[in-house]
Amino acid sequence: MSKFFLWYNTGMNEQELYERTNRRELSGAYLFEGSEELTKQMAVDRITALLDDGFSELNLKRLKEPDVAAVLDAAHAVPVFDSLCVTVFTAFDDAALYDELKRRSALELLFSAEGTILLFVRRGTGRDNAFTKLFKEKDRYVLFDTLSEERAQKLCVRSCALKQVRLDRPEAMRLVNMVGTDAYRLENEVSKLCDYVGSGGVITDDVLKTVVTPSVEYEVFPMLNALLAGNKKTAMRMLTEAMKNGKENPLRVATFLEGRLKQMLIGRELLDEKRPRAEILKTMGGNPKAAEIALRNAQRFPTERLRAAVAAFAEINARMKQGRVNESDGLVLAIYKSF
Repeated sequence: MSKFFLWYNTGMNEQELYERTNRRELSGAYLFEGSEELTKQMAVDRITALLDDGFSELNLKRLKEPDVAAVLDAAHAVPVFDSLCVTVFTAFDDAALYDELKRRSALELLFSAEGTILLFVRRGTGRDNAFTKLFKEKDRYVLFDTLSEERAQKLCVRSCALKQVRLDRPEAMRLVNMVGTDAYRLENEVSKLCDYVGSGGVITDDVLKTVVTPSVEYEVFPMLNALLAGNKKTAMRMLTEAMKNGKENPLRVATFLEGRLKQMLIGRELLDEKRPRAEILKTMGGNPKAAEIALRNAQRFPTERLRAAVAAFAEINARMKQGRVNESDGLVLAIYKSF
């Protein structure tokens, strides 16, 4: 019973949508939302690609801020010289649409439409209101949430394959470690890598080192870990090398460290309140793996020390951005004040 309840309330996942799209099994209305905008747009593109190119202008509509009349017209639409038509709705008032459709007894019409697909695409994630719950109940709701590392790796492998470039799993894992799980950043790095090796090429570890612009987390995490372990000498050597090689700039490093310290402080304060671990990690936000590491580190420091460190970095960071202190000197000063 619990398994049915979970399915009933969460809709389908991206993989299921992908498979249904490939099998051309989609019809009626779907609601897409979530923080991962690129994969959401890729799903829309896959669905609109089902249309015959020669008649896509006749069978594809994109409507912003639609009223109920526009939605009903789309639900009654008939494909022109094709077996399918698609309407993409954005910036819609879901509460108003739900009320009007309910008043007209037309809610079921959204899901029973034949030969037409209605895509309600919301930027970000909305409230869990009656409109959203309806789509979940009908198994027509898809959440495009932050990519897990596994999904990010698969996205990179698939994107490379589409460009006739080989990216094996170990290298895909390395790429995700270097860049993170943001789909836009990954897609940008994949494009650079594919252009570098060319069609039929193979992305190796050496190619990754040459082409990829690593995230600040990838470059600075080892230094932060050394600082948290009390090994300031090693950390400062890492910082000096990163600056000398031009991999990082002081302001970016300072902003990253301030953000991580704030995350640790949030975790520490919630631990002090004896909140459940799952709730703490969710509140901390960001990459789940990074949040786990930050919470483990937070447990090693008193709350007051973390507050003082956040205050020191916030002060120095503001002065650096205003040009009131040399960036390199400001970063070093904040580190010595905080660790």
